[in-house]
Amino acid sequence: MKLKRRERAVGDCAEDAAFSPSQADRAGVSADDGKERLEAMAKLVGFDFCLLSAFPRGDRTAFTENRLISNWPQSLVGFYEAADLFYCSRLVTAMKRIIVPIFCEEGSFAGSAANQENRKLNALFQLHGMKNTFAFTLHDADLKQYIFAFSGGCPMPTREQAMALLYGSMEDGPLETLTRREIECLRRCLIP
Repeated sequence: MKLKRRERAVGDCAEDAAFSPSQADRAGVSADDGKERLEAMAKLVGFDFCLLSAFPRGDRTAFTENRLISNWPQSLVGFYEAADLFYCSRLVTAMKRIIVPIFCEEGSFAGSAANQENRKLNALFQLHGMKNTFAFTLHDADLKQYIFAFSGGCPMPTREQAMALLYGSMEDGPLETLTRREIECLRRCLIP
């Protein structure tokens, strides 16, 4: 019997593992809660800015129609939307080629062309303190792809910090506390 993609994803527990805005709504997690969580995660590793967006597709390339959550200054959002470079930015272009998280220094949201508009855009991002960006993609159970990007002036996150951002982004509901027994069981499973 051949399973449809969604049935296979649910069977493989993907329904619970990846961020899904629709699941977040059903679980009672608001956009403000999501923004606060992303901001807190960014601050933990030294970044000031966060962005959650749908991955641009051929029929949806504009930044504002893909942006779901961000704490970018509104003036920067407006300028970036007018530049219309999100779908062809260095960041998105790199994410089309590889599946692992990436770290971009300077110009991650600008296009790859060396022109005056990209120089202005890079200067504007740096003026707002968005010099470096750590980003990765995740899929939800409906196989929709999302970009999580954390920006600021700090260097590349350590392996532990990168894992904390990645796994923290996968949580799609309110955090639950574990019992002492559950923690003990996890330690036995994880520590040889």
